[in-house]
Amino acid sequence: MVLGVDDAHLLDDPSAAVVAHLVAERLAFAVLTLRTGEPVPDAVTDLWKQERAERLDLAGLPAADVDQLLDRALPGQVDGLTRRRMTEAAAGNPLALRELVHGGLSGGALRTRYGVWRLDPGFKPRTQVTELVAQRLVRLDAQTRVVVELVAEGEPVSLPTLERLADAAAIRAAEDSGLVVVNRSGARVEARLAHPLYGEVLRAGLPLTRARMVRRRLAEALLATPMRRRGDALRAAQWQVDGGAVTRPDVVRLGARQAIGWSDLALAERLARAARGAEPGTEADVLLAEILEYRGKSAEAIALLSDEPPPETPDPVMWAVTRAETLYWGLGSAAAAERVLAGRGDLADGTLSWILMFDGRCAEALDAASRVFDRADAHPQGVIWATAGGTAAAGFLGQLSRSAAIRERGLPVAAAYREPMPWGVYEIEIADCLAHLAAGDLLRAGAVADRGYRQAVEAGVPMMVSGWALFGGLVAASRGHLDASGALLREAVAGFEENDTFRFRRHCAAALAEVTALGGDPDEAGRWLAEAEGAGSGPNRVFWPWLELSRAWVAMSQGAQADAVAAARRAADLARDTGLPTVEAAALYDAGRLGGRVDRRRLDALAAALGTPFAEALALAGQGLARGDGAPLARAADAFENLGHDLLAAEAGAAAGRLLRRVGRRGQAHLVRGRSAAPRARCATARTPLLVNDEVAELLTAREREVVLLAAHHSSRHIAERLGLEVKTVNNHLARAYAKLGVSSRAEVRALLDT
Repeated sequence: MVLGVDDAHLLDDPSAAVVAHLVAERLAFAVLTLRTGEPVPDAVTDLWKQERAERLDLAGLPAADVDQLLDRALPGQVDGLTRRRMTEAAAGNPLALRELVHGGLSGGALRTRYGVWRLDPGFKPRTQVTELVAQRLVRLDAQTRVVVELVAEGEPVSLPTLERLADAAAIRAAEDSGLVVVNRSGARVEARLAHPLYGEVLRAGLPLTRARMVRRRLAEALLATPMRRRGDALRAAQWQVDGGAVTRPDVVRLGARQAIGWSDLALAERLARAARGAEPGTEADVLLAEILEYRGKSAEAIALLSDEPPPETPDPVMWAVTRAETLYWGLGSAAAAERVLAGRGDLADGTLSWILMFDGRCAEALDAASRVFDRADAHPQGVIWATAGGTAAAGFLGQLSRSAAIRERGLPVAAAYREPMPWGVYEIEIADCLAHLAAGDLLRAGAVADRGYRQAVEAGVPMMVSGWALFGGLVAASRGHLDASGALLREAVAGFEENDTFRFRRHCAAALAEVTALGGDPDEAGRWLAEAEGAGSGPNRVFWPWLELSRAWVAMSQGAQADAVAAARRAADLARDTGLPTVEAAALYDAGRLGGRVDRRRLDALAAALGTPFAEALALAGQGLARGDGAPLARAADAFENLGHDLLAAEAGAAAGRLLRRVGRRGQAHLVRGRSAAPRARCATARTPLLVNDEVAELLTAREREVVLLAAHHSSRHIAERLGLEVKTVNNHLARAYAKLGVSSRAEVRALLDT
């Protein structure tokens, strides 16, 4: 007989004795489970002590297994931070994970946005763990309960601090209860709760007045120390504010700055407002205005800052930097930001370099960065911003060697000042990713984005996760990896709804429009494009040509080839006028990819001026498209693949194969098509004109192709109005195309285009 006993620690003594007897007399093969840390009947513990049973201590599930369980429980995509938070909270316990998921779903805290599962930051679990903690609390005396509450509100609490606030015997009793563990962390000995969920449950159950008292005691104890540990100022600030007694406004202001570094802008705003209420002044105004701008509350931020710094301003340069950021990202006025920053030194010049890069004025951004680097004693924050601005600007200008040199110069500064300026490394790495994306080195850009996303999720910083999801999504889109790109961009756009410091959401929506268009969903693409256009223009002119290219691909997905080509040419003109040669080259080639005439002369000139492998590959492919020559297209396909441009490689290979076969070079055509099979497989869901069914590409005239593409989604009358033709003429073109292709309906045309 097999006897199974779940939760054997709950057995009463007589029942435990019966189980022990059955095992001792070999009347049953018993399998018992019990929860670590719970009191267990002696008859059960004797089973393994007397070697009548084998004890197996099960470790928590590894993170990879927790990920699999989450994916099974939540169909679709799970936000990176939600995944991390649930993994940490469950601590490898599948029961806890199940309760977290069910609790989040039933309470509405876990829900989808743009197809991405996200957990509200304020979610409070009400699970079986709640009951477990409540049962253990009942068994505690008053002094021991105080220890548990102090640890719940302040974890991790250093042991010396805890010993100043509580009795040593009570601390030992809290450990013995299984609720608190004391471990060494580096040179410190710290107390934490035994399970992450215990803290959630205990904090949620504390009455407000008692919680405020506990926080005040913690604040007083921490403020009495040197506060040398990372995050001490933030903890002391939060405890003062939450405890209702701000005795050190300077510490609260410092805590607000640390909260900015941790990307917790809601907390930063709350602390800054409390500090300003306790000690009004220009310093408090500037800090609050900076945070409000980061949160998108530009009108309130501007109202806090006068047109000129007040005479009593302790740091006029920081005032100018904050006002310039508000004027640019809040109002989209680069000129106003320039006027505020003019002549204010290296910190202002570093800020200006960052702003000018995002405004698309990359040559000027490099000049501003150079002024900072020319000063041996430049402000570290100025160096960091100049490095970020200069790194990206040089990439947009095709100067990757200069970009790398700037990055290597400033990155050690950002690393050395990571504590006071935690965003520095992030901004420089974002700039490095952007530089390689613009210059066409997608393998390098993708590696930087992948690493940045993982680190941001591990650090638990939402703004950084959203930023890396955006740039990783842009890289994946350029590669033609549409599924990966769509997942990252949806995660980013959902994150930007909560916080969009740099006003990236518009450009994220435009990228999603392009990805869905390339995937063959014109309706969804149109919705995303409308959302991007509805956000207005504002800052970040460096991305405007890319938005035009998104518009081009959406038009193409709707069958409007002429409109698509026109939009691509507008993108090229805009990039040229702005001074973005790398983007101009890509846009000119896109016009050819969409079926327009290739401006070979300009592409060749850009390739010669830039000298980058990507620009040279674009010119080579453009030459092949313009001349109808498969040989240069075949060479370009190899170059594109080496740079990570799988979609461009697949297109060039497909076009080269058709052209080579047309002139009788079937063997070479077969080889080219074979080489392009791998990149084509990596972007299998992409639908572009150069990847169109060979029959459509080779049998139809240019006008017939245009009419057929429109006919897949529009009526003959709509096509006639769009192209300026008679309906009868449209129908005649369709009839000839149907005959050549062997189809008889628009449905069959759509099916043919999708093959």
